[in-house]
Amino acid sequence: MFIDVAIPSGNEEEFIERAKKLGTNGIIFLYEKDKKENVEKVKKLNSKDFQVYSAILVKDKVSKKKYDFIFSKGSRAHFENKNIDVIFGLEEQFKKDNYHYRNSGLNHVLCVLAKEKKIIIAFSFNSVLNAKDKGLILGRMMQNVKLCKKYKVKTMIASFARKPSESRFWKDLISFGVVLGINPKEAKEAVLNRKV
Repeated sequence: MFIDVAIPSGNEEEFIERAKKLGTNGIIFLYEKDKKENVEKVKKLNSKDFQVYSAILVKDKVSKKKYDFIFSKGSRAHFENKNIDVIFGLEEQFKKDNYHYRNSGLNHVLCVLAKEKKIIIAFSFNSVLNAKDKGLILGRMMQNVKLCKKYKVKTMIASFARKPSESRFWKDLISFGVVLGINPKEAKEAVLNRKV
């Protein structure tokens, strides 16, 4: 079962139409602003043949669980919060790498916290698709994959599309996972075994 992640801007129906064409079973709409109408819209769009979930991207405080999922771009405090479901975009936090190592946004301490709090580390295809320096982002993701494997942190791969045209077929996302260094079986699990 493949449930993708998208960041809509009032174009939820277009995302659903595109997702169905790609053979997607459902979609998590990740909202950057906490608005009551977002949750209501998702409830109306949900159906038996296509599941739609709501998620909120939190920056500081973790909002109440009116959303199905809570996502973060990963401050240290969020790694310590058991209410966070998914952390993504870690690779985009730093402009430059250190001379001796990559500033990938993840380290062994954060991996231990993620494992302990059952937080999923997600890899966004859109981060690479729209990156100015694709090699830098890919390298950081590869480093984070190694850390997640070493500390047995659950991972997830999704489109994180901002436009319907940026949504991807599930097999493409598995291939993306393999490029990042995830073995094919685990890449398949990171893409297909959802609900988060």
